[in-house]
Amino acid sequence: MKWQFSELQTYKDEPLPFNETVTLKEDLLSKFGDVIKDITPVTVSGFAQSEDDDVFIHAHVTGELVTPSTRSLQPVTLPIDLDINEIYIQDKQHEDRYSDEESVILVDDGKINFDEAILEYIVLSIPLQVLTDEEAKNNTMPAGKDWSVISEETYENQKQETKQQNTPLSGLADLFKDDEK
Repeated sequence: MKWQFSELQTYKDEPLPFNETVTLKEDLLSKFGDVIKDITPVTVSGFAQSEDDDVFIHAHVTGELVTPSTRSLQPVTLPIDLDINEIYIQDKQHEDRYSDEESVILVDDGKINFDEAILEYIVLSIPLQVLTDEEAKNNTMPAGKDWSVISEETYENQKQETKQQNTPLSGLADLFKDDEK
């Protein structure tokens, strides 16, 4: 999905609607092959409109991607269902019109490559923790000979127990037990 900035500037009164199926697999695998293993063609629907010489694009993206489990590296299929709102400007001084929370992109060459925005939003939408259905149900952690993965909660509990056992006077606690009887 590529447009000329000047072409989109003509849509001031009425927006330019779009509804396309985009194949991004090759680009995603070449740039983010360690994070994404496969992706279906994604459906992108929305509109582009110009206001005050800037171009606003709103899009809704749906599809599916395959990414490795963060625990076992087994493939996990995740749905893609996200919204993209971006503002494209050609004059750097127009940045002052928008808040820091808004996504404002400066267009240098007069072309908007919306595929790049879709790629970035898809990668950013992947959760930090991805588990297979079985891993999520069982909550079992990988283990091997003389090692195991533990949850953060278990780690904190073990740390507290170790801290209590290693206080400077902990060795004296049992010293006078026999005298009390």
